[in-house]
Amino acid sequence: MGEPRKKNGKPNASVNRFERWAISVIEASYHSPLKLIVIIALSVFLIEALVMVFLFMVPDLSYLSGIFLDPALVVVLLAPILYFFLFRPLLRLMNELDVYGRELESERDKMHSYLEVAGVMILVLDTTGKVVLINKKGCDILGYDEREITGRDWLNSFVPSRGRKEAWRLFSDLVSERADVSGYYENPVVTKRGEERTILWHNALLKDSSTGAVTGVLSSGEDITDRKRIEKALTDSEKRYRLIHNTVFDGIIITDSRDTIVDINPSAEKMFGYEKGELIGVPLINIMPEEYRERHREGVKQFLETGLSTIQGRITEVEGLRKDGVVFPIELIVSTFSLGAEINFTGTVRDITERKRAEYEKELIQARLSQSQKMEAIGRFAGGIAHDFNNILTSIRGNAELASEGVEEGTPLHSRLEGIVLSVLHASKLTRQLLLFSRGQPFELQPLRINDIIENMLKMVSRIIGEGYSISTDLYKELWPVKADEGNIEQVIMNLAINARDAMPDGGTLSIKTENLTVTDEDCMGLPEASPGRCVCITVADTGMGMKKEHINRIFEPFFTTKASGKGTGVGLAMVYGVIKQHGGWITVQSEPGKGTRFRIFLPAIEEKAAGEGHRAAGRKTAGNGERVLLVEDDKDTREFTRTVLSENGYVVFTASTARAAMEILEKENREVDLVISDAVLPDRRGSQFLDSVVSGRPGTAVLLSGTFADARAVGNEAGIKKYRYLQKPYSLAGLLRAVAVSLASKKSNTPTSH
Repeated sequence: MGEPRKKNGKPNASVNRFERWAISVIEASYHSPLKLIVIIALSVFLIEALVMVFLFMVPDLSYLSGIFLDPALVVVLLAPILYFFLFRPLLRLMNELDVYGRELESERDKMHSYLEVAGVMILVLDTTGKVVLINKKGCDILGYDEREITGRDWLNSFVPSRGRKEAWRLFSDLVSERADVSGYYENPVVTKRGEERTILWHNALLKDSSTGAVTGVLSSGEDITDRKRIEKALTDSEKRYRLIHNTVFDGIIITDSRDTIVDINPSAEKMFGYEKGELIGVPLINIMPEEYRERHREGVKQFLETGLSTIQGRITEVEGLRKDGVVFPIELIVSTFSLGAEINFTGTVRDITERKRAEYEKELIQARLSQSQKMEAIGRFAGGIAHDFNNILTSIRGNAELASEGVEEGTPLHSRLEGIVLSVLHASKLTRQLLLFSRGQPFELQPLRINDIIENMLKMVSRIIGEGYSISTDLYKELWPVKADEGNIEQVIMNLAINARDAMPDGGTLSIKTENLTVTDEDCMGLPEASPGRCVCITVADTGMGMKKEHINRIFEPFFTTKASGKGTGVGLAMVYGVIKQHGGWITVQSEPGKGTRFRIFLPAIEEKAAGEGHRAAGRKTAGNGERVLLVEDDKDTREFTRTVLSENGYVVFTASTARAAMEILEKENREVDLVISDAVLPDRRGSQFLDSVVSGRPGTAVLLSGTFADARAVGNEAGIKKYRYLQKPYSLAGLLRAVAVSLASKKSNTPTSH
């Protein structure tokens, strides 16, 4: 069988040169049987030739020529030669070919196994595009058996029609070597179920080893359909994240483990006043107020070392620092995520400035509501006793004034009687303040001249503020009229005068000034409550101690006072503010410590004539001339005082304590009366209802209602609707006579007046 060959196919060193030559000859010619026959024939011819030469050279042996030339002998002679020089190498070669065949089959099986287990599609196409080979993965992707694919035109059978033209162009460029085979190409294929799968191809050319001509294309294809789907999902997710990140109302700030800002959204840019590029790479503490920075550093350090946090997963209210240095309240939620091996922090930030402002306003409203409820309780209490209390005050004041008429001015008795009247005014003022502030005094707006009110009050103001103070007035003569309630305006001026006195404990000057002003839109810019137009300005100033700025901001708050305990209630200026607001006006205050205080009241001016001008003569003529007056008053002292005053001033007076008794006087006695004066609250009927009966039965009879502020709360509106005049208690002697005179003069005038 010959010596074995090494696996690489090369002979051992022991093979002689002739054998190697013979084997090389056989190896070179083994693939052609004709050549082997020629070699054997030549060998026979060569042996015979050698025998002939041998016999020719040895003539003595010529007789043996027949023997040597005998075919059988030639064959015997030729057999060893053929064995050593032909058959032995041939058998050896056949043995090696058998080994090579088995090795080739093993390699083929191994390669086939490689193709079968390959994770990508392996495809071989010939130069016409027909499938020569495809592996199991390719069959699995396409959903066909190998025999259903082999031999088919790849482009027409497995490439979608829309991409077939481009795929054929690329394939043609590959087989013609016009395209670079080193690149990657992506195109879809159609499966047996009609689905499309995206394949990423890498190609190599197959060439003939002898000629170098292209014989086909070897392609490896990776199914990237799922990967493309995942990539698209990731891309869409990124787009959605960016969309949310960039459009969410809250600010989003992302920092790394070094506490450096790595990303922010537009809301955070706007919130903190920075451009994105200004904050990326900047320490987070740059947008924190100083007092938070050290605590933040410690918190981050603790979390990185221990994983413990006191704020993560919770809504925390802290403060942020804007680029312009403004500190503002924020709501913060902190969370973490890992990017690789690094921890990152996400801060969701919400600007709660408006919410805090709303909460403050809500608290303020609640406080005001609570205060209002307190004042309402006080008002109810005061209202409960106001009627009886003011009846008492009316009697005291009236009798003191009656007594003072018979006493010479300047005497001690006259001063004491005036003191009683002032005490009554103080008591009345306190009750009035409580009712005005806690429940709101019903008032009747009418054209008035502010100068007349101030001039009529000067004597009373001088008495109230006392000695050691001077009063300076500067009243504009052509002052425009305003529509206001006379009693309320008097109360405003009185409260400001008392406030000025308390601000000047060592004495000083109280200045009162009036003027006409035309307020422009520009003037209103710094005053939210102001409105443009013509107005009357009343200035009340003092030379007292003045106020600090923080006190000015709270000066009109209920129960706020800068006075010592027991020196003030904190109600007066709040009442002033409320009254001016109800009149459609506004009030300002200017003050500095040591430089006094100046209040300016602005009331809208009107074109109408001031009330009372048509009846001025009647207002001055207060004595009666025998007019018949029916007085209906349930309080005995007040009834007696009022009867005395009217009787002593020329009126004929009839009295009754109830509405029923009054009607009996009118009907039983059949007496005509010129004026009916009724208390607002009678034991058996409301005063306004009683007057309704009087007016309906006796249309020519003048009527006048009288009562306290609390009574006015209940019946004042009715009196206004019916055009009944209203005389507020405690009234003075002069006020009573003036109200009676005006009522009689106007009879059922449509111009009501409060006194």
